[in-house]
Parts: sequence; C-alpha cells; structure tokens
Amino acid sequence: MARQSRKFNPRVRTKRPIGLVSDDDQSPSSPHPMPQEMGSRWFLPNPLGARLNQKSGIGVTVDEGIALDPIEVLFCHWNRHIPVTNDWVKNRLNYDSDFIAKSVIFDVARSGGEIIIPITNFTKHDYCEGTFAVKWPRNKSHFSTNPVSQIRWFWSFHDVDWDSLNEWVAGVEESGCIAEVFVIDDEMDITMYQISYDQLLGNQKTWNQLSEQEISYVEKSLFNRTKSSSGVFLSEAKDWPLPSFGIEHLSGINLRIEEIDWVESHISGTNLENSLFNKLANSGCILRPGFKYGCKWRVYDDEVGKSHAPWLLQPLNDAPSSWEGICLSVRLAEGVHKKWICAIPQNEDWKFMNIKRWLPGRS
Repeated sequence: MARQSRKFNPRVRTKRPIGLVSDDDQSPSSPHPMPQEMGSRWFLPNPLGARLNQKSGIGVTVDEGIALDPIEVLFCHWNRHIPVTNDWVKNRLNYDSDFIAKSVIFDVARSGGEIIIPITNFTKHDYCEGTFAVKWPRNKSHFSTNPVSQIRWFWSFHDVDWDSLNEWVAGVEESGCIAEVFVIDDEMDITMYQISYDQLLGNQKTWNQLSEQEISYVEKSLFNRTKSSSGVFLSEAKDWPLPSFGIEHLSGINLRIEEIDWVESHISGTNLENSLFNKLANSGCILRPGFKYGCKWRVYDDEVGKSHAPWLLQPLNDAPSSWEGICLSVRLAEGVHKKWICAIPQNEDWKFMNIKRWLPGRS
C-alpha cells in the first residue's frame, strides 16, 4: 500500500547554533561586549547589563554591571546578540554535563515572554528544594511582585520519585505558586506540565444516604446473588437503590468484586476508611474500569449516561515509573478530553495529583 501524502508540514525544529547572525533589523549598531568570567558566573558591564536586568530579569547586579549564570549567557547569545567563543559551550559541559539541557529548558521557558529567573540568582530564598527557576508573567514586575510559578526539570528517561515530586508540589502550592515541570528528551525537545491537586467529588447517592428499607433491599439482593467470573449477578434487583454501583445487563445487576467487597463491608460494619475505593465512593463518584484507557478507573461525577468521565485515575502503586510513562498516560487522557490523576496515599487519606500539559505564553 502506498504511503498517504501528508497534508501538513512538520514543525520546524530550531537547532540553536552558536555564532551571531548579522541582521540589520535586529543586530545592535555596535557589537555587544564579550562576557567575562567572574568565578562561576559571567560579567556584562552597564548600561547593557542594567538594561538586561531591569527589562528581562537577567543576571544579578554587581559593581558596574551584572553577573550572569551560564544558562543566561547562552540565552542572551541566542536572543540578545551577546557573543561567546566557539568553544564556550564545550568548556561549560566540562563543568556541568546537563548544561545544554538546562540552557534549552531556560530558552523554551522564556519563549512565551515570561520572566524566568534561575534559582542560582538568589542568595537567600524560600523556594522549594529541587526548584530550578521561578517565573513571573509578562505584565508583572519581578522587582515588586511575587513569582507565579516554580519550575523543576527532568530528563525523559529519569525515574519518577513520586514521594519527592509530591512533597515538592505540595510545598510549591503552599507558597502560592503553580508547580511546573519541564521534561527534556534526547532530541532536546521539551514537554511542559503543570501539576496540581484535584478534588474528586460526585453527586451520586452514597451508603449513608440509604434508608433502612433500601439497605434491607440490598441485603436481600445479595442473599440471592449468583457468582460470576468478574463478581456477582443480581437477577432480583429491579429497584436497585445504588445506581452508581453495578452495571445493568441481562435484566439484572452485575457487580464487580471491588463493588461487592465495598457493599458487604458496609453491611457488616467493616472498617474501609483508608480504602481508595471507599474514599471515592463516599465522595459520590462512580468508578468504572479504565482498561481501555490504560488506567485503573474512569471516575464520573454524574450519571454515566449523562456525562463523560472527567478523570482517568491510577493509584500510586500502579503509576508510571518514568517520565516517558507519564507522558504516554497524560497524552492519552487529554486526547479523550479527560484529566489524568495519580491517587497518592497520605496521612490515612488520599491526594489526587493532576498532571496536565501546557505551553509557554498560554494559560
């Protein structure tokens, strides 16, 4: 079979070359000075330094100029016509094997016009451990306002330390900032995520809302149950009082094993307070198998026939172990217009971490 013709051209991938390109419209009338090494940083004199610092949040002020982090030097080379030597990048890599990755991430982070300042520019700060940089909107001053985001980065092949990530996101949210993660692959392409916690709530009837008569009906229905490979079949359940539990099929109700366990625990008074299923069921949610979406459950906040499931949920024990796995899960969820959720146990309760993709310059 012949290959179908492409209707759209692929996006152009920047190569970020080293070396200034002469451009009459963009190049300065006189060449900018070469940055001078100053310990672990690089010096640019005023008035150029002052302008970069005041308008773009580049560098930290020192006598007669600014001192730049190496990733800021490379950003200014690509975007502000600051010259560097041909072997400058090679020399930086001898000090930091992640230098290219960090520089590309910094460049992409600023591509939407926001002010991004690396954490190394702050001698004292209250930002969370692991934070790589902080962000201000384009229309806010980095001198007089607080940042809106804290940024962390990973290689795509890095394993996910869920405990560390959860602690970082919680700390970032507590500080009033948005948690943003930049993941870079071997092609130097970057995928950006915003991470937050969702409240999973529904409007379905819970066990505590059943009347004594309805509970008695449930007990009677279970007494007459017939076992199946996936759970039980209730043939005598025409007025089943828990519509969020079980699938109506073959003129009866089919209950999954986890649903049977939950119902029986409430009848017997068994404690399931720390169960994830119990947490969501008591929050009025409907849980349906998520096999075809590569997750544990589809979680509904309304009747299945009235709305789509807003969430695809994966418990922490079954969550992806690498960022490649997270990318796959999130992309699949968003491809069907759902949020991807990782359920994380914490202090005898659960937190629901939502990871979503985003692009610089967009909300």
